[in-house]
Amino acid sequence: MSGNSITSNGLSRRHSGKDMGHNLIACGDKAVGEQPPSHVNNGQPSGEMSPPKPELASSAKVIILASCTCINFLCIGFAVGLGVVFVQILDVFNTTRALTSLMQSLCIGVIFSGSLICGPIVQKLGPGNSVILGGLLSLVGCVGASFAPNVEVLIITVGFITGFGMCFAHLSSYLATGSVLVKKKGMGVSLITAGAGLGAFISPQFNRLVLDAYGWKGTFLLLAGVNFNMCVLGFLIRCLTKPIYNMKTTPKDAEPKSLIKSLNLHLFKNVPYMIFLLCQPVIWCFYTGVVVFIVDVARTRGYDLEAASFLLSAITIAHVAGSLLGGMLDTVFHIRALISCSVSLVLCGLLSICFAFFSSYGVMITLAIGHGVLLAILDVSIPIVLFKMSDPASYSSALSYMFGLSGFSDIASGPISGAIRDMTGDYLLMFYLAGGVALVMGVVFLCLELWMRRRKESTSSETIDTKL
Repeated sequence: MSGNSITSNGLSRRHSGKDMGHNLIACGDKAVGEQPPSHVNNGQPSGEMSPPKPELASSAKVIILASCTCINFLCIGFAVGLGVVFVQILDVFNTTRALTSLMQSLCIGVIFSGSLICGPIVQKLGPGNSVILGGLLSLVGCVGASFAPNVEVLIITVGFITGFGMCFAHLSSYLATGSVLVKKKGMGVSLITAGAGLGAFISPQFNRLVLDAYGWKGTFLLLAGVNFNMCVLGFLIRCLTKPIYNMKTTPKDAEPKSLIKSLNLHLFKNVPYMIFLLCQPVIWCFYTGVVVFIVDVARTRGYDLEAASFLLSAITIAHVAGSLLGGMLDTVFHIRALISCSVSLVLCGLLSICFAFFSSYGVMITLAIGHGVLLAILDVSIPIVLFKMSDPASYSSALSYMFGLSGFSDIASGPISGAIRDMTGDYLLMFYLAGGVALVMGVVFLCLELWMRRRKESTSSETIDTKL
């Protein structure tokens, strides 16, 4: 699952001090003006100065961060929890794994790849309104799923409609977090990513209990009501981020931004960014399949649904700890994010290959916990790497492209892994492919880090020589 998890630099412009204070008081918060760094002027050209940025009160930041954490809890928890529902849907409609898995893999993929479509809309509406829109779409999708007569309708309602609703909410949560956190963005990412991991831990067990009590139709109806709570969270974010997202600072900001400029196509000339971007779909094409099919893997090895679903929960609860660890690696230990990505992938690749050789439940639980921690570190490190490779004004676009490309691999991951299981009769090849790809990509990221360091040193030397 791509972790795919992210921050934003807050692309919207800010008002001057008087208007800023007035709007913050309307939301019950105080603001303190903060002068932006000399090399970044709210995305403006270097010669054009912008008024100071407002900084929200600590209480407002806490509420926004908590709301964004809850949003990720609901979005990723819903998507991962479908792995338990998948098993019952497979039995009820008696279809192939490749087709049935498309319900979950499409939902996961649309949450990320949908950012290519949802990104410009989120920037236009603001994160609060976008979360409300996402909550409404997820409500409609889950209610429609409860009346589905076949798997194809489930793919449309759960995969497309609910997936797009989750995409609006998921992307907005990262943009809102990044825009209100002036410092320690890495720690903010780790906290909301931990919320996603916590949701992914609780959701499989919750879905298992609800399935036993109400069946799959009742489960989707109940999930519709749970997801509708995102509208409340969206309203909180809308109110508290109003001073940031509803302001213009210069006459130039009032001018509509052309579509070409808003796409930030110059990113595709950034060689390190392009290498890092193109590696994402290769990684997640197989690792999303591991998360989607881990319950079925345990079932095929002779374990009941309760034990199998706990295996998925082990991955996800370890993801919470790994998210916090990933944030500490960046903000406390100051380890470069690309190095964290490289080491995590190499270790994760080795664990994936071990999954093919060991079927003991205790060993599988241990390997699942290791996967959860390492994938979480990768999830936290990826947006930090993107922030370093891009500039603040284009970070939102860099994030959307990464989400979009990795999302398409999420969509393909389920059918590919399911087809492997249908053709070979087991999941061994899936683990071999996931492990082999992770090992190769870990080496690629290490080489990329070394190349970037060497290029930076070379550039610095040339600059010194020129000054001399």
